[in-house]
Amino acid sequence: MPETESLGPQPSGPESPTTELPPPGPTEEQKNVNISFTADRDQLFGAWQAVANLADMAGKVSVSIDAESEEGFDKNKLRNAVIEPLQEADLIE
Repeated sequence: MPETESLGPQPSGPESPTTELPPPGPTEEQKNVNISFTADRDQLFGAWQAVANLADMAGKVSVSIDAESEEGFDKNKLRNAVIEPLQEADLIE
């Protein structure tokens, strides 16, 4: 068997980044997910699919909404456009 001569450290080329992913499926480490964000109308529509995906994984999610208006909310519009649709969906009483 021929011997090989070592010429010192050899460049190995650029290193590629590696990411270690946990095994698929449920893990004991994460049983709770808390996410909080501020969104406008368009961002909320974009995020809603992700929230629905989480609901699929968890069975249910809890949604808390906090909104402020410098001008104040029109009571009729708030009732007709927000409160009643949520009541009709059996999400609030």
